[in-house]
Amino acid sequence: MPSKYETASDDAVPIARSIIARELIAKYKMKEMEVAGHLGVAQAAISKYLHQKYSDRLNSRVAEIEAKLEKNRKLIDFYIEKISEGHREYVGVCICTLCSAINGFPCKFSHAGPEAGSISLV
Repeated sequence: MPSKYETASDDAVPIARSIIARELIAKYKMKEMEVAGHLGVAQAAISKYLHQKYSDRLNSRVAEIEAKLEKNRKLIDFYIEKISEGHREYVGVCICTLCSAINGFPCKFSHAGPEAGSISLV
């Protein structure tokens, strides 16, 4: 049986990156290449994320996963805004926050960071 971290890396991280990429392009009007640079992935990966080309296993979970994220929407939006401003240090913590929300387990790496103020991971 895979550990929760293996499941997270196989399932949650691609979906987390997809959410971040879609937000950066839709809300902040960034180009795919720019988003790829911020996330540290290839432009082809961004294209895949935008078209939500996941494995069949992941496709069956996307709606469920996105519903789980709503309670953390403020925090996720905060991180994505910081990423859009060029603060790459927020990429990892945003992915970690999304992953924790998706998988429903607290992670020792998840934290709001000093600038998030009263926003916290629920």
